[in-house]
Amino acid sequence: MNWEIKWTTRLHLIFAPLAFTIVLMPKLNKAWYEVISSIPIVSWIHREFSGLTGMLYLCLAVGLVFYFYSASKIDGKSHSEYGYPININHVRSPKNIKQGELYPRTKLEERVFFADSAGGIWLATVMWFVLFGGISVLFSMKGG
Repeated sequence: MNWEIKWTTRLHLIFAPLAFTIVLMPKLNKAWYEVISSIPIVSWIHREFSGLTGMLYLCLAVGLVFYFYSASKIDGKSHSEYGYPININHVRSPKNIKQGELYPRTKLEERVFFADSAGGIWLATVMWFVLFGGISVLFSMKGG
């Protein structure tokens, strides 16, 4: 929990500009496209996320699974008998869970907690590549 509180914002600040420069910037600047194309792993990331490829779909599907699993109401309740928010749509941040001491106590709560934590990491990292990849696809469809 402390790790997520400490690093979520930092991961957003690192991966948003990184995804922009690798995925979207080459569509906007041909000179930058040449630079990206000359670096093998970066070139692969650009190819995979700037078009409608399997990697883009896979990353989007994984993110949706994390979201719908952690956000779904289990047994129609929003909280477990211990007060842990099973449906964590209304929980604004990991700080809310920590301040309220809403830690998982059952196996079901642990699964929801870890799915939400993994979803938070996905959101702070991979989501930026998927987002800029979608924008890049729109630019390609427009002819730009």
